[in-house]
Amino acid sequence: MLKHGDFVEIDFIGRIKGSQQVFVLTNADDAKKNNVFDEKRKYEPVVICLGAGKIFPKIETAVEGHNIGEEITVELLPEDAFGIKNPKLIQLVPLKTFRDKNIVPFPGLRFAVDGALATVRSVSGGRVTLDFNHPLAGRVLNYTITLKSQITKPEDKIKAIGDMFFNVESVKINDKIEIKAHKKPSDKIIELLKKKLDKFIPELKGKSVDVA
Repeated sequence: MLKHGDFVEIDFIGRIKGSQQVFVLTNADDAKKNNVFDEKRKYEPVVICLGAGKIFPKIETAVEGHNIGEEITVELLPEDAFGIKNPKLIQLVPLKTFRDKNIVPFPGLRFAVDGALATVRSVSGGRVTLDFNHPLAGRVLNYTITLKSQITKPEDKIKAIGDMFFNVESVKINDKIEIKAHKKPSDKIIELLKKKLDKFIPELKGKSVDVA
């Protein structure tokens, strides 16, 4: 039976309640069944540590108490997922602003504005409605989660925690923990990583951590 602090490999499918539209999944066969397969994308299970915050807390809590091999369904209200839609994050912008930048706006178009992502909701009367909320804000979501295996190897645990902060390429454990990152993170990120490792992999507590 899985408990807080355990590491578990999962596959999952996320759907919008009502429309049943799939917005995320980890398994290639599931992608093909739901007609959303993308040959350019890599599909693989995800390793999470229950309580570490890699995924939504309500999902982690729901997994606790279940066993490997089970499939569970979790419903997330907006406040448990991407938040309630904030009307203050919806703005009207003159169409001319886009034309001056040689952009042709259309509903569904997503682009960055001063570092924030916006979605075009409508184009009408010379004005464009921009929504800076997360695309899934205000939605009730249903996740189907398959509990594949429990992770016990320290290197795999370290990678699972490390991937929360940056892309981990490899892990070695000798007299110290050596982590190779795709791109070396800042000292602040490394300190946050060390705290997570100490908390969720206590058997390695005290070992120095080298990230390159």
